[in-house]
Amino acid sequence: MKPKNWVAVIITVIVLATVVSLITVKLSDRKNSVVNQTTVKQSQSVYDRVIASGVISACYVPYLPAFIKDPNTGKLSGIFYDALNKAVDNMGLKVDWSVEADWGSMIANLNSGKCDIIGSDSWSNSTRGRSAEFSVPLYYSAINAYVRSSDARFDSDPAIANDPKYTVVYEDGETSQNIVQKQFPNAKTVTVPQTDDVSEMLADVVSNKGDMAFVENTIANQFLKTHPGTIKNVSAAKPVAIYGNVMMIKKGEFEFQTAINNALNELIGNGYVDQLINQYGKDYPGGFYKVAPPYVLPQ
Repeated sequence: MKPKNWVAVIITVIVLATVVSLITVKLSDRKNSVVNQTTVKQSQSVYDRVIASGVISACYVPYLPAFIKDPNTGKLSGIFYDALNKAVDNMGLKVDWSVEADWGSMIANLNSGKCDIIGSDSWSNSTRGRSAEFSVPLYYSAINAYVRSSDARFDSDPAIANDPKYTVVYEDGETSQNIVQKQFPNAKTVTVPQTDDVSEMLADVVSNKGDMAFVENTIANQFLKTHPGTIKNVSAAKPVAIYGNVMMIKKGEFEFQTAINNALNELIGNGYVDQLINQYGKDYPGGFYKVAPPYVLPQ
């Protein structure tokens, strides 16, 4: 090969090496950019994201009358539905009610980012408190002990059921399980799947599968409309437990929690939540314990 051809080969190799180097650098920069964007997205708080987008994504679980979904039209309504819509509107944002969940998937949906808030009602029990933050309660629910109307064994004291010779019913993974484990640990148990309607616990009592079940008054009153005279409340004088009805937020998202609480407290203070309770709760007498004002009127 002639000398000038050697020079041409060397120049070609240098040019190719330079091109490859530039392409490698560009691809590396692009990869780093994608990684950085992903990291920023993952580290961005829920509060920052919803303020930037103007939209709060809400999951919900239908549960009368706090959250109602019409089976024919799919239209949503209820105390919690109206309250969150109003609160978020006052914040200058919007709610996207895009994800219907169930009791077992609520917190998983928060952790996976499917939604920013569980906008339907949940009870603020200790088990859920390990995995989620709570809003302020819109009202409180009394959980009572229900037995067959013909059963007089527990009339003097529901705690009598805390004995291996009696069977209590609870729904797996729900508040009733928490009550049984903490207050009736010695009783035998019958479990209702988490996917079943809460009223199935009462059905199990009526059918003699269990002796006692723990539900709020609204559920028992609805059950009695279709099963009149079948069950009775043996803890009316002193409920087994009282829980706040709250919305749930991803664990650690305190900025978002504070913003939601401020907006909800405004609706509690101006009487809007009480109006919703009166509107939706008229068919559920005695089922709602309203939030007491945190102040004393001047004399």
